[in-house]
Amino acid sequence: MDLAAHQRILLGLLRSSYQVSEDDDEYFHRVANSKDLQEARGNIYLWRVYVLERTCVLTVALLRQRRGLAPALQAFIQRHNISPFREFQPLAFLASLANHPDHLVASVSQFELALMKAREGDPACRVVSWQVEPSGVLKSLAQDAPLDPEPPSGAYVTRICRDLPFLFEIETA
Repeated sequence: MDLAAHQRILLGLLRSSYQVSEDDDEYFHRVANSKDLQEARGNIYLWRVYVLERTCVLTVALLRQRRGLAPALQAFIQRHNISPFREFQPLAFLASLANHPDHLVASVSQFELALMKAREGDPACRVVSWQVEPSGVLKSLAQDAPLDPEPPSGAYVTRICRDLPFLFEIETA
């Protein structure tokens, strides 16, 4: 086996995206069943949580309230080649949630990603669609308070742009 194939299998084991088969070398079976691999996976998970808690505050708060942080993070780790530089991790994580089946998670992550880009001086203006009134949701998440179980529904958009007074505005669609 060449070095590249060996490294791909080890990376797959680390991400939990590769399952050893009977045809694999005994070495990979030992690695797959090792406590060291479990510890490494745990360390990677905790490091991602640490970085995302500090950078994706709104999205992480929402995912925690909905008990979806662990599944979202596991899927992100399995499916994405994540940069070791923590500046890029939040952007990739938020982008990975853009089409989340929970529309509120998708809207909050898109909003937070657009807000990050506006803060960095990106000249583009972005629009995020919402199926609920966003101001109450955003206020609750920013204050780490429980969400209203039934926020007012409707068609809303947030426009995020570096030239707006508070970087964003809320409009009815």
